[in-house]
Amino acid sequence: MRRLALVLLMLNLLYALWVALQPASGPVETAGDRSGVETLVLMSEIERPLSIIERQPELCIALGPFSDESSLRALASEQLQGRDWRAGVEAEPLVPLYRVLVPPAETGPAGAALLTSVRSAIEGAGLDIDTYLVVGGDLDGVVSLGLFADRDNASNVYEQVSGLGAAVEMQVENRTRRVYFIVFQNDEDSDFIQESAEIAQGIDAGAGITEKLCEMIALPD
Repeated sequence: MRRLALVLLMLNLLYALWVALQPASGPVETAGDRSGVETLVLMSEIERPLSIIERQPELCIALGPFSDESSLRALASEQLQGRDWRAGVEAEPLVPLYRVLVPPAETGPAGAALLTSVRSAIEGAGLDIDTYLVVGGDLDGVVSLGLFADRDNASNVYEQVSGLGAAVEMQVENRTRRVYFIVFQNDEDSDFIQESAEIAQGIDAGAGITEKLCEMIALPD
């Protein structure tokens, strides 16, 4: 019994010594005490949407459009001496045209023989449709049945010739034209801009005051 008591006493002394030798632990961080701590957060964990800032293109006051560069240069020489401006150009879409044609087949009549064949079929049906053979260019060798500004007129010719068994096609011809602008690089007073616009309209009736990209395609000086 005395031996057991001695063993228990020794164990208690060893435990007390072990506790005394342990290093002191730092303060426990609470959930609200996060100052000075950097935290990585996944993008998918962010609840609110991110604000994306897009750089808007810079716009400048411009005069135009001018139908040709010479009109632009005429205004510049008369009105813009000493002003900070540049000449710009862009492509302006035009109303599309509709072409009706009969292309040459891989085998069969071509050139003048194809034109004669199409004309005979049209005349035999009593139709009043002009035909001519295209020579050169992308349409070399086709029989053209007309180029139309009105889609309905083109469709009517297409339907009539299709009924004759010809391999007729209708194609859309998209067109553009080059137009020219005077783009002011610095802010100009409204009186000068209005005066310049009136002079521009006297040179080219389609010109006026507008806004264009400050860095639009520039013409060489």
